[in-house]
Amino acid sequence: MAKVIAPLFSLGASGKLAKSLVYMKWKGIDDVRQYLIPANPKTAKQQSQRSKMTDAVEKWQTTQWTADDLAAWNLLATLAIKPMSGFNNFIQLHINAAIAGKAWTSLYQTVIGTPSGGQVTITVKCTEDKTAKLYYGTSKTNQPNEQSGTYATGTWTFTLTGLQAGVQYFFYTKNTATGEGARTGLYSFTAA
Repeated sequence: MAKVIAPLFSLGASGKLAKSLVYMKWKGIDDVRQYLIPANPKTAKQQSQRSKMTDAVEKWQTTQWTADDLAAWNLLATLAIKPMSGFNNFIQLHINAAIAGKAWTSLYQTVIGTPSGGQVTITVKCTEDKTAKLYYGTSKTNQPNEQSGTYATGTWTFTLTGLQAGVQYFFYTKNTATGEGARTGLYSFTAA
């Protein structure tokens, strides 16, 4: 790294100069370096990884997310060690599932019914009849309770009972079939 003072006779410069030098700021320091074209490895492993990324982005773009689904993915992303968006979180989980050899059948359009009498009904769309479970709890970081549901015509239905009035619950749904890696974002509701 070459530190510069008043690069190009100015207070700051950025960008490339005749494909020979690149001026930039790095951590608040004016810097100049040689212009380089990054290598583009086309190894089998690199192409496989790029394919996983392409599949994940395509799945995100073609799934019919609702505003609640997107908010749930963003809420889940807040729990990540590194700051990221719901989109980035979905892509990461999708690629990790692909690396582990697991399929991804999206769970989407989650609808939370009106909580009453200590119970609530939750529906989740899924394109295939897979084994799915709903996990719930009173913390964003811990959902120790599990609930099985019923599947009919592209929709999973889960009924949670024994809920305490005025308590906020967090939940997500996950495909638990062997070889499946799909899940939803993190939803919340307050029991009535």
